[in-house]
Formats: sequence, C-alpha cells, structure tokens
Amino acid sequence: MSLYANLIHQASLIAQHEGLILEDFGTSTTCVYALIRQANQRYIGVALLPQGEGEFTPLCATSCEEVFDQSLGFRPLHRALGLALANAIARYRLGSEKIPLQKGARTLLPQKLLELTKEGDEIVFVGNLEPVIKKMRQERRKPLVFCRQKNRLSDEVHSDIFEYEALASSKIAVITGAALIGSTVDAISAISPKGSVRILAGFSAGVHPSWLSGSGFTHVASMLLEPSIKESLFRHQWEEIFSYPAYFLPIP
Repeated sequence: MSLYANLIHQASLIAQHEGLILEDFGTSTTCVYALIRQANQRYIGVALLPQGEGEFTPLCATSCEEVFDQSLGFRPLHRALGLALANAIARYRLGSEKIPLQKGARTLLPQKLLELTKEGDEIVFVGNLEPVIKKMRQERRKPLVFCRQKNRLSDEVHSDIFEYEALASSKIAVITGAALIGSTVDAISAISPKGSVRILAGFSAGVHPSWLSGSGFTHVASMLLEPSIKESLFRHQWEEIFSYPAYFLPIP
C-alpha cells in the first residue's frame, strides 16, 4: 500500500468510527480545503492545489467516504481533496491530544533546522519553502532546493527530476506535504540513507504523526488550523495563515 493510500485508509477508519460529517469543501486559487463536523465542533484541513500536474476534473461528494473513494484514483484534484480531508480528521484527533505548540510556523521550522544542523551543512528541500530557505541561507546553511513548478526554477531552485540523486546522500531533508498527493514520496523514503532526518512540513502536512509510522519520515511540522482559515485562504492573507499555532513532532 502506498503512503498516500495508507493515510486515506487511516483517516477513513476514524471518520467511520467517530461518525464525522463532511460539511463543506472547495478550492481557492492556491488550495483545496475540507471541513468536517462532529456535534457542534468543526475542523478544517487544507492541501495545496497540485498545479501543473494534470487536468482538474470537477469535485462532487456528499460524505467523507465518497471523498476517500474518489481520492484513490489518479485525478490530482481529487487526491488533493482526499489529503485535505485526512488533514481535517487529523486536526480532530490532535485537538484532544496534548502536543507542544508554538505560535508562528515560519519561525518554528527554521528554529528546529538550526538545532539539527551546523554552519555549512547541506539541507535538501523538496518543495520551495521560500521563507525557510531564506533563513537557512542567512544562517550559513546550504539549502539545495528542488521544485516541480517550471516557472519557479532558477540557479538556486532545481528541477525535481534531480531530487532523488540529492536525497540518496543527504543527511537531512525537508519535504513539503504536497508531495503526499503523488507516489514520489514513497521513493523518497526508499532511497533515504539510514539514520537520516526526513521532515514532512507545511499546512498540507497536517496528517496525524502516527499515520506516518514506518514511512521513513522522522518528524512532521505543521499547524493546528481553525475553520476561520477558509476566509484567509480566499483573501490570500498568508501572514494570518502562518500565525496559527505550529508543532514539530517526532514520528513514532
């Protein structure tokens, strides 16, 4: 079973057992969101739109089960919605757990990366996390960045066709949660050296850490989002989005 399929399976079991209701879902210009409800409580999950990765077919579903069933094909938007819904269900679970939180995701991940590295160390990034990468350069780390979006490539941002070569020898790597939508994340795990640090990061990475056990990832860095983020997404209020409480958790 692929990592993506396993995440969907884990989230689906919880949705069925807990009687979670799919209340709403949709897209902004950059993201897809899913909103669930149990009694009077609502929880939201978000994933980046897989831009440039295939034709977007219309979304139509009335239940968590239907979203998950549709997500197991090869339609990128449906898989992104499946991930967003899994993130919402993880948010439901994490809300009842005592996890260490820090305000501001943009400061937490750089802080942890600086603790894990020293000056001159190379850090591989699968996905262009620009604020984090900028901070690493300022602190004299050596970020090696790979990106799928051709319009963002430059001398300092490389095509993702080379990422496997870099990952095969890297001691530490940060992979954006959007990578979960495809199957490349399974290959990333397979080629990672023993004892390496592999961090799944971003608001697309809101899956429950226990669901990543045995995946090759060592940590997950994401945010505890609230339903009000929906309005911020449509207004592109990124500073507000990144102000949500963030966490950096080990994978059990």
